[in-house]
Amino acid sequence: MRTLRRMKTKLVLVGESGVGKTSLIRRFILNEYEDAYVPTVGTKVSRIELNVPHGADMDVQMDMAIFDITGQKGFRDLVRETYYYGAQGLLAVCDFTRKDSLSALNDWIPTALEITGDVPAYLVANKRDLESQRVIGDEEIRGVAESFAAPLILTSARTGESVEDAFNLLAIEMVDRAYRQEDARAADRGMRHRLLLLLEKRGSVGLKRHQLYEILRGVKHEDLQRELEGLEGQGLATILWYGASDFTVTISPRGKIAVKQATAWDEE
Repeated sequence: MRTLRRMKTKLVLVGESGVGKTSLIRRFILNEYEDAYVPTVGTKVSRIELNVPHGADMDVQMDMAIFDITGQKGFRDLVRETYYYGAQGLLAVCDFTRKDSLSALNDWIPTALEITGDVPAYLVANKRDLESQRVIGDEEIRGVAESFAAPLILTSARTGESVEDAFNLLAIEMVDRAYRQEDARAADRGMRHRLLLLLEKRGSVGLKRHQLYEILRGVKHEDLQRELEGLEGQGLATILWYGASDFTVTISPRGKIAVKQATAWDEE
């Protein structure tokens, strides 16, 4: 029996005015296309529920909010932090018939990633139905996509070509990224708890650097260093350095309390 989990996500579309961001959203959500161009004023939010498979035995019911912003620079600079904050995915859209729309993504994408952090991004080259008016070559588009490690999808909001692929593939990657991050956080918590237990047993004597590496064989140096710095930063442990590379770690009173709380939760 497959497990069902729920997830709320935020997807933002970026790109110049007139590249077809609103039309792509309309085609994906309503399977409709309107020929008349009506520029987006401010920010528009659309919602859709998607069923996204994850692994062999899980489905994720995704409540996706899709944010569409006007391409006018003055407005986007004014609201960029609010617009991008909390986004878990990015669709960067250009128009086959306008070279400026592709070069502009070299500004749109980094600006978005400054706020969103490391989130999956796809580059969508829209208006493929206007092949006779095309002014951007495949190599040019691939060059921009590769510079941001962004998968490239060629779409037409008018005909519907590959529009569902663009949104659905990004949704799958958003789910995969979220669960990879969740697994990494769980592993970090496991390592942190193990370190605190070891330090608690040693009391005021603590553990020296070489003792830690002997006990935690196979743990990468950078991972152990990060965890120790995290424990010290949260006041759970104290690191006493001897020169540039040797140290002793002891548990703090706050760390002892954290161990007792974690042990109590495990026994419930």
